[in-house]
Amino acid sequence: METTPFGGGQNPTPAYDYRLYDRVWQRVAPGMDPFSQDPGAGMAVPEASPAPVPQTAAPVPAQEGGEGNLPGAEPDPCCMGTEAKESLEVLESFLQEEMAESRCCQAMACRVRNREAARLLRQAASEKRAAARELCAAYYLITGNRYTPAVTVEQLCWENLPQALRACYHQEACNGFNYQRASEEAADICLQKLFTRLGEQSYRRAEALMALLGRLVC
Repeated sequence: METTPFGGGQNPTPAYDYRLYDRVWQRVAPGMDPFSQDPGAGMAVPEASPAPVPQTAAPVPAQEGGEGNLPGAEPDPCCMGTEAKESLEVLESFLQEEMAESRCCQAMACRVRNREAARLLRQAASEKRAAARELCAAYYLITGNRYTPAVTVEQLCWENLPQALRACYHQEACNGFNYQRASEEAADICLQKLFTRLGEQSYRRAEALMALLGRLVC
């Protein structure tokens, strides 16, 4: 049934303008038919986006032996490594010298009657033992093995104290010179520093022996 527009003094029945509803539906649901038995049948359903695939980190290859990332496990460290092996024989010689001289100085300190000479010899024996320990540590750092030298102490006899101190002076001076030369020839920087420091100790002891000899013979 059609409805007529109102006019005159009558109370009109408003006309249903379905075009208005069509415009509303176009804004709300442009793909939906409002007069369908199933209002949602004509609505376009957006495709579901695929679920994101979780990313897994690539496996890190394990180091052979399990020690590749451990401190100190470098195959060729910057100090006490391959370059230090070139001076290994020299290091062993110094180690044997320091241990033998340490025992000799200790034995002499127990025999001399001069207190100043005995104190100087005991100090030298203590410093030489410490030097031998440092050289042993250097040997282990270079090779990874312990070094146990076979030390023999010669039975040295002197007629008097000045002659004994004279022999000790020459030994210390020669040690200082040999340490200095070994430091200059060593390719490893840490071994250079060790040899230099031990050489300075030897020269210092030689100077102390010279000063004591000056008081004894002059």
